[in-house]
Amino acid sequence: MINSYYGCSMRMNEKVRFLCQAQWQPGMTKHFREEHSMSGYACPACQSGRTTTIGRILTDDLIGLYGRNGVDVAPYLPAATVIKMNKCEVCDLRFFFPHCAGDDRFYEQLQKFDWYYQSDKPEYGFAQRHIDEHESVLEVGCGKGAFRSWLPASVDYTGLEFNEEAVRRATASGLHVLRQPIEDHAAQIMEKYDVVCSFQVLEHVPEPQSFIKACIQALKPGGKLIIAVPAEDSFLGVASDAHLNMPPHHALRWTDLALKNLATREGLSMIELWHEPVASFHQEWHATTLARHYFMQLGLFKFRLIDGSLLSRVLERLFQFTVVRDFFSSRAARRFPASQFGHTVVLVARKDLLEHAQKTG
Repeated sequence: MINSYYGCSMRMNEKVRFLCQAQWQPGMTKHFREEHSMSGYACPACQSGRTTTIGRILTDDLIGLYGRNGVDVAPYLPAATVIKMNKCEVCDLRFFFPHCAGDDRFYEQLQKFDWYYQSDKPEYGFAQRHIDEHESVLEVGCGKGAFRSWLPASVDYTGLEFNEEAVRRATASGLHVLRQPIEDHAAQIMEKYDVVCSFQVLEHVPEPQSFIKACIQALKPGGKLIIAVPAEDSFLGVASDAHLNMPPHHALRWTDLALKNLATREGLSMIELWHEPVASFHQEWHATTLARHYFMQLGLFKFRLIDGSLLSRVLERLFQFTVVRDFFSSRAARRFPASQFGHTVVLVARKDLLEHAQKTG
């Protein structure tokens, strides 16, 4: 569900609060102090040192989880036995530490699944509404250039992509796609594009500051930045065993507030923050996740990124009965406002003319 730009190449409305996001609940005081403590790691987005560890993953558990899904991640994990999930108390970003990223071979393993790369995404349909005839568009991490087919023929389209096979396929179909990092491209063509967009890339980028600054540098004054990422403020935020939302696949997890803070920090004007509905192929996963979350809401067990507990296994069997699963899922949804949201959130923001004038004047 991502494009390969920073995955392969680098090797690399209010905020909704959930039980899994370090809220205190009765009866969990001791464990809360153990699991949710100041991490000492700087936030990769805003560089603040005010970060808190809110979850832990044993690397052996992570290797096992990916392995059950047909992917070998052992070569990409750190020597440390624990990977920590941290929350920035300033900008609200979630990030994993130590950082670890997959290489070309890792993404080749994922590409064997038909669902991994998709040409028809709801975010494409939403994004195209913000792009007009005859505009110049840069897509960062364009893959084989599937988004181009959603745009008017008059659009001047450029794609950036590091995966050689994807670049070959894109150029063979007549697209203008370059094998180049956004930082280098922006330095060469400052303020060229009306729109810079990136779909399912930013969650893979270990240093999002330089990535976003380069995207903005490539924009004309008044141009639009469109960024799509997995939505932490959705059912994904409370989904256990979601291996593709963890290292070495994802390095960052973006809440709505983290995206808004990113736009503010970079001097952008917010235009829209859009959540896609739950996709048909995610309906079963969505319902099961909410049904599990209902028991967390009752305080019967705590959220774990990877949950191999006895209770989790019992619930997994129980929820095989659709009537039972849907009963608890519907009750969780009443308490969980973001349950209506699907996998992806899209930020649309504008590069201000005034901000540009102040920086260049």
